[in-house]
Amino acid sequence: MYNSKLIALLKTFSSSELRAFKDFVASPFFNKNQELVRFYLYLKKTAPDFSSKKLARQQVFRTLYPGQSYDDKQLNYLMSFLLKLAEQYLGWTKYQTNGVLPQCDVLAACLDRQLDKHYQNIYQKTQQKLEAQPWRDASFFYQRLRLSDLAERHFNQQKVRRSDPNLQDAADHLDRFYLHTQLKYACEMLDRQKTLSVQYQLGLIEAVQPYLEENGDLNSPGIAIYYRIFLTLTASNSELHFEQLKGLLQNHRNAFSTFEMKEMYLMALNYCIRKVRKNDKQYVKEAFDLFRQGIEERLLYENDRLSPWTFKNTIKLGLRLRQFEWTEQFIRHYKDDLEEGIRENALHFNLADLHYYRRDYEQALDYLQRVEYSDVFYALSSKVVLLKIYFETREMEALHSLVASFRVYLHRNKLISANVRQTYLNFISLLHQLLKPEERQAENLREKIIRTEPLTDRTWLLQQLEG
Repeated sequence: MYNSKLIALLKTFSSSELRAFKDFVASPFFNKNQELVRFYLYLKKTAPDFSSKKLARQQVFRTLYPGQSYDDKQLNYLMSFLLKLAEQYLGWTKYQTNGVLPQCDVLAACLDRQLDKHYQNIYQKTQQKLEAQPWRDASFFYQRLRLSDLAERHFNQQKVRRSDPNLQDAADHLDRFYLHTQLKYACEMLDRQKTLSVQYQLGLIEAVQPYLEENGDLNSPGIAIYYRIFLTLTASNSELHFEQLKGLLQNHRNAFSTFEMKEMYLMALNYCIRKVRKNDKQYVKEAFDLFRQGIEERLLYENDRLSPWTFKNTIKLGLRLRQFEWTEQFIRHYKDDLEEGIRENALHFNLADLHYYRRDYEQALDYLQRVEYSDVFYALSSKVVLLKIYFETREMEALHSLVASFRVYLHRNKLISANVRQTYLNFISLLHQLLKPEERQAENLREKIIRTEPLTDRTWLLQQLEG
């Protein structure tokens, strides 16, 4: 039972959800089987980790059916029925928090039953509730569409021969809902195509692009933002559209949920990162500003934690901009927002990188010695910093030895993906060419560094070639 789908689902419930689900299971409207009530109350006693020995199948059965012979099939039925109830509970609670859509269904029922006074009272309250919502995302326009459609139905029931604005309102909000959603999908597809070997069909978005050009943002900040993202990904003058995108993100921060705003920020960040990888130095500052703002506003957090990638990328950009004091403060302040298991490694590695950029090689080496190589990510990054230190200090024997051992490590470690492995093998190969005077002088080495993909520390390799 420990590894069952039922227990896996119940483990995700908060304490308040476990209490609410008890009432849900006990409600005759949702469940009339009292055996399920007893079964859930028994399981609930083992929450929140559900790892007690009391969950052994035969012990559970003995408690629920004292004196009966163990019946595996009967217990499986109980588990299956309770799992369906738990899934139903998730759907029901999600529906209740779905804006004004539950009220829209009540309004539809009132129209079906021709309860005009009930409809009028509920409609006014629903309209006020919807307008009080702070977000102006696709969900808002869908709810406006539903409400306008219901108002149109109500108007038709009155059989009055006059103009009704609700029909136009419904059509307008259908346009806004579609354009917001379709633009979002198009941006996500284009963004992924930039990094993955995948080709998407963009559907109707290219057909409606002239309409967008003519009609602007349709009074929707979401359409305006996604359209600017779309143009940064497709237009030749993408830099101009990126400038406009920055202003829109700043001006409409409170118009979207944290989740959707995070997606918008990540697409803007991906644009900057691609520019940085092409050695466009202007976008180092642009990416740095977006990372910093996204972290300060907690947009880039995941489950209330800062990811090690976001942490490291922000630090790396700060170091490239030589913002050493700010970067050290950032490392020490935000390390506690990382998962506890990686916190010390992140602290030591990033302080090592900071001291490397300060050319304090001795202190950098000291911090690198504290990094535990059990984490592949930090092992790879630490070896690259070591290689750079040995190269810059002309410790050639140590450099050649590390190059050889690093190459073996990359080939033997099965936890390293093929793409990541190739990233570091390409770095080692180009570094090796920098060590040979005849290859270093070759005219095509700079072009090779620029064009090689995938590759880490491209900027550093170019600096060493030109230095």
